[in-house]
Amino acid sequence: MSNEEKKENIFQKGWKDFVGGIEEGLTTFQGNLEEMSKKNQENWDKNKDKVDKFFKKMKDDWDGKINKMKEDMERKNLESKEEWEARKAKIRQDFEKWQGDVREDWNSGLKTWNRQMIKSTWTFLLAMIPIIVILYVIFAFIVPLVPY
Repeated sequence: MSNEEKKENIFQKGWKDFVGGIEEGLTTFQGNLEEMSKKNQENWDKNKDKVDKFFKKMKDDWDGKINKMKEDMERKNLESKEEWEARKAKIRQDFEKWQGDVREDWNSGLKTWNRQMIKSTWTFLLAMIPIIVILYVIFAFIVPLVPY
């Protein structure tokens, strides 16, 4: 075996090891992405249930408020003006409190959703940076060696 053939075999062996390492890394990366996607799907389903519960609760609360307001309107004719104004102020206060609670519930769910999305994005970026660096190194050092 000549010296030149040994160099080619060493280069080919090194190249095969390098490519094998990249393939193994990509397989691991794909597995991690699939696992993250599965977790994101589970979180999506969990948040979907929360949103459904939120809107059901909001509808039930709204229906209750409407029914209460109807009853109050029917009693309006029987009550004096001062009593009605006091009751109206109470209803307004209850409605504003309810709106505040709904806003807090919505913001809490939205913050949870946003945190999960940001965490997933950062995890994806951190996993991609080494691959991009490896590809850059490959193109920076291997491409000039290839004759045109």
